[in-house]
Amino acid sequence: MDVPVQPSGCRRRLGGLPVPVLLPRSELSSGRAAGMAATALVDEVSTDTYRATLEALTAHPTRHSFSAAYRDAARTVSDRFAALGYGTREEPVAVGGRETLNIIADKRGTAPEGERQLVYVVAHLDSINEAGGVNSPAPGADDNASGAAGVLEIARVLATAIIRHDLRLVLFGGEEQGLHGSRVHVADLTDADRARIIMVVNMDMIGRLNTAAPSVLLEGATVSQHVIDTLAQAAHDTSDLEVFVSLAPFASDHVSFIDADLPAVLTIEGEDQLNTDEHTPRDTLTGLNISVAISILRMNTAAVATMLGVSA
Repeated sequence: MDVPVQPSGCRRRLGGLPVPVLLPRSELSSGRAAGMAATALVDEVSTDTYRATLEALTAHPTRHSFSAAYRDAARTVSDRFAALGYGTREEPVAVGGRETLNIIADKRGTAPEGERQLVYVVAHLDSINEAGGVNSPAPGADDNASGAAGVLEIARVLATAIIRHDLRLVLFGGEEQGLHGSRVHVADLTDADRARIIMVVNMDMIGRLNTAAPSVLLEGATVSQHVIDTLAQAAHDTSDLEVFVSLAPFASDHVSFIDADLPAVLTIEGEDQLNTDEHTPRDTLTGLNISVAISILRMNTAAVATMLGVSA
């Protein structure tokens, strides 16, 4: 028996939520706040490797959380993290009597014990076809191969970087059934790790052009304001993205962190509600605009590198 899809795993914006506001570029400084080391890393973000990862993820007929294909995809990304030198582990996730899993990858910083803070980069790996069952076609190119491939690309770029603070990358399962993977992960965090978290960047649907000009929505809460500010500055420094901001978080894995008073921000393509292909077999690579995704990845890479204290 399939577990019913919960609204918390759907990005359709419902009535009553505040409309995101456009952040004027004039409100940001014109200098490169990220610094030379972070800027150099941004330039390592590769369209070719990102596209190849997208192709590998969408080659699975579905990535439904309870499918064998999802576990195949999870093994693939786990192997990729390990090959890059990350400490990698699986985290089981129970959903209504069924089970899926998260993939977690860690890179340790150089700061002394007790001084290292913790930066997260996350996305959900699963996909869904709302009109079908577990094994129905669900390529999920935008939702959310685009974000999962983004985590892997940032992992590649940062693999050999010298970082002061700890980096944790997570690909969640069970998001489409109600944010289960991220809720399990946050609930299992130790008090020590909770106290160390200074940034959570979530990527969900970063690959479609829904607006006249390329744009990104930074969605968080009051606890996330410093992360929003860092990302907005990074967008200004590394891209031509129009930046929209919302303090009404909903329907993606950043919510699980924010509910625990942790500073998380969703980075998502502008006007994502105009993407009518999500959760259908039509969500394929042909609908993606890779340049939008690369711009968002450049922004995220700069912001994450800054928070990690990357050095040349």
